[in-house]
Amino acid sequence: MKTTKEVSVVLPCLNEEESIGQSIETIQKVFSQNKINGEIIVVDNNSTDGTSEIALKYPIKYIFESNRGYGNAYKAGLKHAEGNLIIMGDPDNSYDFNDIPKFLFHLQKYDFVIGSRFLGKIKPGAMPHLHRYVGNPGIRSMMKILHGVNPSEPSTGFVGIKKELLEKLNLKQQGMEFSSEIIIKVHKIGATVKEIPITYHIRSGKSKVKPLSDGLRHARYLIKEAF
Repeated sequence: MKTTKEVSVVLPCLNEEESIGQSIETIQKVFSQNKINGEIIVVDNNSTDGTSEIALKYPIKYIFESNRGYGNAYKAGLKHAEGNLIIMGDPDNSYDFNDIPKFLFHLQKYDFVIGSRFLGKIKPGAMPHLHRYVGNPGIRSMMKILHGVNPSEPSTGFVGIKKELLEKLNLKQQGMEFSSEIIIKVHKIGATVKEIPITYHIRSGKSKVKPLSDGLRHARYLIKEAF
């Protein structure tokens, strides 16, 4: 008989061989220490390094998504999530998966939990000045002006969401603007939201963020969704 998982942790990966093993092991430890009946879903977004070989050494659910894009990776992985509660996080060592119990605690009361780097701590060198003082504030301003939404953190890579809410969102975006889409749509349907402080660390490996093109994709989405 198939056992439904309590929690699914979905990890989108593009060339994360330096950090995927550590991320999986940290999540496994969190599951064990907190007696969580959980699963780990690794979505390989067509990596060209050793990400898949490392991930497949562990008892995880492995999904291959050839169409690159942050949103494409998440949509592929979320289709296979069994958990009633879902954690979405970047496995590049920039987020501490030991914080998962905090997300799960707040998901008992709220539908959507945002890990906010801006309410918490950003380690020196973890976020480029362009992202910290231009990109993120710009996205946040557009969310407020166009959608009446004013999160402290508009593009976090660490969130928790109830599966029943996720199924109502009809998420479509393919790239980094996926993070804006989920926040906007969660607020549109009137779901309850909680922001919690997290610490943002220097990532392992090369960042996949393309400031200009990703910023424009966010802007286009926010304008289109508003009208």
